[in-house]
Order: sequence, then structure tokens, then C-alpha cells
Amino acid sequence: MFQSVREARQSYKLSERGDMFASELDKQLAENRIASIQMPIGETDFAQLIDAYKVCIAEAPEFLAQTSHRVDARFGSDAGYERKERKLRPDGTQIQDPKHLMHFNGYARKRWNDEFINSPRIFRDFLSVGHEIHDALANIVKNSLVDLEETHPNIGNVYFPGRSDTPNLLPNDTYMRLIEYDAYESDDSLGEVAKPHYDISGFSLQAYADSPGFWGAKDGPSGNREYHNTALNEAYLFMGYSHKKLYGKNTRLQPLWHGVDRLILPSGSIVPTRHAVILFVNPPLIDVRVRPKDTLPYMAGIDGVATY
Repeated sequence: MFQSVREARQSYKLSERGDMFASELDKQLAENRIASIQMPIGETDFAQLIDAYKVCIAEAPEFLAQTSHRVDARFGSDAGYERKERKLRPDGTQIQDPKHLMHFNGYARKRWNDEFINSPRIFRDFLSVGHEIHDALANIVKNSLVDLEETHPNIGNVYFPGRSDTPNLLPNDTYMRLIEYDAYESDDSLGEVAKPHYDISGFSLQAYADSPGFWGAKDGPSGNREYHNTALNEAYLFMGYSHKKLYGKNTRLQPLWHGVDRLILPSGSIVPTRHAVILFVNPPLIDVRVRPKDTLPYMAGIDGVATY
């Protein structure tokens, strides 16, 4: 049984302390809504994952299709593979960008380990490296939360409850997204590679991207966009809307409005596929009830819209 936000605030004794207690991570998140952190996973590890994904898309699509797994509708996504095509509103606003999506999740892992034991080696290797990186990213976020305990007492237990004696056991509400955005012509004007949005999650970790374009606007939809191009040994941590729901509208750690812009290249150029790896961390025992109008305010009233 999930707790409501009100119940969670009481049981976890959620509170925020003044900035005199703030760590460097807290200060970055409070001031910029995004923080740069060390990424101990090497570029070759991400490249191995992406290469295996591309092989599976081309050579094992039937097995990717079988990974679809219903997990938890509270956070707008299931585990497994999904192909999404571009969708436009009648006024021309792009509401869905074309891409290949794969979500790794703890619940799905148990099923996949049994179901795909006799699948092709290329597919089993893809799942294996995906699970390994998923675990590593979740532990990176878990360790980062230690730096927020002074200003947000008990925050670690909100997102990783009851795990102090089993540090490698992860909650089932962490999702690792592996995404391949479609290639496009530089003259294509049909909207962003990833539409602007707030994430549903409590925390998001932009762990890797193989091309620029990712931006954040700390002042929201009307704010200036600042680009954050992932460098070696660097990742970006920021808040999603679930955290604001838990800590209140005046929380010092506000969610980040962000997206991915199209690259501007000479006319007629083909921009290749773009790959990214993002981890979403949700409060596993709480029903935060984030709504589409929270994460996509310009699409308020459109049913069935959810994003991370």
C-alpha cells in the first residue's frame, strides 16, 4: 500500500534546513537546479551498451519487443523496449519525438533473467551490460544523497528505503533509460529532438550523451536555456516534479525545465542518431500523483501524456 504525500511527510519527518548547512551539491541544485557530479563509469562502458542496443534493434527486434513489462503507472513508464513515432498537434506543436526507448528496472530484470535464458547471445549480452550500468548509476545517486542529508534529513530513506544493510540491493522504482533519437535532416523544422518538460521522477541523472543539445532552464519555461554538454567523467543530477510534490512548492531544490535541441548544421546535412543514458529515481513507497499539467504545462488537458 502506497503512502500519500501527506502521510509520507509525517512518517519520514520531511523537512528542509537553512542553507548554512548546505553542501556543494545542495548549493548547485538550489542555485542552478542542476549539478555536475563525478561519473566513475567510463565512456567505453556506455559505448558498449549503445553498440549492443543498435545490434539488437537491427538483428533481434522480436526479442526487444518481448521485454515490455508493466511495472508502475505512478511514474509514467513501463520497463522494456518501445518504439515511438513523431506526433504533432493540429497547431503543429510536436508532442512526441521519434525514438527507440529501453527502460531497465528491477522488477523486469527478474522476469527477463528467466524468460530470455535461451535467447541469442547478442541479446543476453545487451541485457547484462544494461543491468550492470543500471546498478552502478543507482548507487551513484544513492551515494550523492548523503550530501543532501544536512539540509534534507532522511532524504536517503525516501528514495532508497530500508537499504542501509544491503547497499547493492536497489529499489524497484529506479529506471535506467537508454534512448536512441532518430537521425534527421538539418533543414527539418518539426520541433526539438526532445520536447521541453519537467521529469516525473524525484531525481534524474543525465549520465551520458554522445552529442550536444541537452539544455536546462533554471527559471522554468520562460527562462534562458543553458546547455550542458556531457564531458568525460561527468554527469548531471537534477530534480523531477515528484520531489517538489513531496517537499512543497517552495522547496529549495526545484525541478529542472529541460529538453534537447536540434543541432544547427549546414543546409542539407544529415544529423546522425543521438544516444543518451538517463537514470530516474522515484520514491518507491509513495504515491506522489504527478499530473501531465505538472510536467508539461503547455499541454494541460491532454490525456495520456507523461514523460520523464
